[in-house]
Amino acid sequence: MGVEDKDFIMRQIKQLGEGLGEFLGKEDVDKILNFSEDAQKETEDSLTEKEAKNKKETKPK
Repeated sequence: MGVEDKDFIMRQIKQLGEGLGEFLGKEDVDKILNFSEDAQKETEDSLTEKEAKNKKETKPK
């Protein structure tokens, strides 16, 4: 990929970011940027709940 192509892509990304910044509020942008962290936390919580449920079901009576 040439330097011109990279410059074009970076300009497009910058314009997209500026447009989203005008359209969305700061809180919305923060939510988008933290989405992967939140998704990871939810996955970990779900896994913990499943493990707890499996332990409860496998306990001998």
